[in-house]
Amino acid sequence: MPRISHGHLLRLLGVGFGVAVGFGEVIGSGILRSPSVIAGTVHAFWPIIALWCLGAINALLSANIVVELGTSVPRAGGPYVFAHRAFGDAGGLIVGWTVFSSHSAGSAAASVVFADFLPLAIPATQGHEAAVAVGLQALLYATNIAGLREGRAMQGATSILKALLLFGFVFAAAWLVPSKGAAALTAMPPIGFAALVGAYQLIKGAYTGWDAAIYFSEESVAPSQSLPRAVFIGIAVTTFLYVAVNAMLLHVLGIAGTAASSLPFATVLARVAGSGASLLFAIGGMIIVIGCANANIMLAPRVLFALARDRLLPGVFESVNTGGSPYIAFLLSAVVSMALASTGAFALVFGLIATLSTMAAVIVEISYFVVRWREPELARPYRAILYPWLPALALAIDVVLLVLFAAHDHRGALFAAAMCALCIPLGLLARRARAAAA
Repeated sequence: MPRISHGHLLRLLGVGFGVAVGFGEVIGSGILRSPSVIAGTVHAFWPIIALWCLGAINALLSANIVVELGTSVPRAGGPYVFAHRAFGDAGGLIVGWTVFSSHSAGSAAASVVFADFLPLAIPATQGHEAAVAVGLQALLYATNIAGLREGRAMQGATSILKALLLFGFVFAAAWLVPSKGAAALTAMPPIGFAALVGAYQLIKGAYTGWDAAIYFSEESVAPSQSLPRAVFIGIAVTTFLYVAVNAMLLHVLGIAGTAASSLPFATVLARVAGSGASLLFAIGGMIIVIGCANANIMLAPRVLFALARDRLLPGVFESVNTGGSPYIAFLLSAVVSMALASTGAFALVFGLIATLSTMAAVIVEISYFVVRWREPELARPYRAILYPWLPALALAIDVVLLVLFAAHDHRGALFAAAMCALCIPLGLLARRARAAAA
């Protein structure tokens, strides 16, 4: 049996891993399906591109805050750590369970998409999608439970392959495929406000995960230097590919063609590879979603680890093996995400990610101002640019977005309100339990 420690994580990670895990977490099945939905609601080239650029600006404004917090408080657990520091158990639980739920649903969704693509390459797997999805997760969880080095290698390899595939697609669409929709570039029909909000909600969800490197700040060799580079480089690479891929899809297929195809990638690839397009698309799609699944699988257990360290979960979830893996937290995460994948219940949670992530972002951004006020002497290796104006702008934008998303998605708003209502008494109970134990 390997020696087990409690609360001891390994410091092995650098900028490369931070970029890989952020890029791998953000770009998943959303880029394969969302362009069609967005083209069907917005109906114009430049507004669609502007919305994707707005998503990047939104992420950069929030990153300006989160990177300061991450380098000031380099502890595993991501946004949960900052909310807990500012608002105690209740605030920590709201953000902690929100991000844990979204990552669990994200890994389940990615594994299901992988299972949907596999029959295109191996027809014998048709009809066994649930088993394939669970099997993929079992493989990825086993790799990560083995140790941090193994998880890092898996994430690095899948993110590099994913980036190469997407860059290759952009090149092929730009130079090898004749355009049939260029005339749609200048079309500017009237666009309803509700359509813009709904489209941006998808884009906001697509950018969710840009902060993945922050979850590993305690495992970074030099977090004060590597975290800012990893986060901002990751957002830059992601933005370029999101904008380039959408521009190429719209240029080649036009607005109507993109909206009419549930998988516009496959339509473009058919013009490049002909009869081999379905196989090419399946292989590319599976690589894209494996990287996303692995990133989510790495993130969720670190939230449970942080909750346990603050005595909001049993101490057993702090257990770390000699490979640097919080393996008990991984096992619980595996049970949750495999159950979501096998039952399809992930669809409910996954559909709420934009609303829930925006709520968590608002709490974290308020936490930033609270920590600034309470702890002015805290060491801050990275200081937010143009404090307090840019951080205040980030908070104002996310508050407005939260209101708009709640008005557009009543189910998401009710779920978020219920989560907050439940976490407040749970936080009070946890505080009383610690006081009684002391």
